[in-house]
Amino acid sequence: MAIAPVAVLEDVLLDVVEADNPSRTYDVTDKAVEGGANISDHMHERPTTLTISGVIVGADASTRLSRIIRYQTNRQLVSYTNRVIHTNMAITNIDTNHGRKIANGLSFRIRMKHVRRAAPMFAEITGVPPSVATKAAHTQHAGTQQLAQTDKQANNKEADARLAYKSRNWAEASISE
Repeated sequence: MAIAPVAVLEDVLLDVVEADNPSRTYDVTDKAVEGGANISDHMHERPTTLTISGVIVGADASTRLSRIIRYQTNRQLVSYTNRVIHTNMAITNIDTNHGRKIANGLSFRIRMKHVRRAAPMFAEITGVPPSVATKAAHTQHAGTQQLAQTDKQANNKEADARLAYKSRNWAEASISE
């Protein structure tokens, strides 16, 4: 006689799991080329998602549900164990039904997503000669300073001044007529 696997979400016993549906998706890039055809040149894996649905019953059903909700609220990564073990899962959605069909319990549907975390990597560089190693110069507060103008900026200012002068002379001539 085979023993049915026990379904556990982190440390919460799930009395009945009707279905657990993992989804593995890959994205494929498409690039348009001349002649109207597309080429696909790259493929990368998206995080695995998992949807479980089932029932929690018993006097402690609400306590177990509260613990699952706390995992989601605290953004805690959880593991799910049933026929297959899923680790580093974030609970993204919890749907519950507290209908009359389940006495002393509830039905649930929980969606989770696998989280991959990047870890910073450090490497010590040794054997670099002092002439190659960079050193930051000591900085000193020098207050607010006027930046030097480039030749182009100076020429633009002169042209603007000539235009303003011509405009003023034209306006004065128009008024005196």
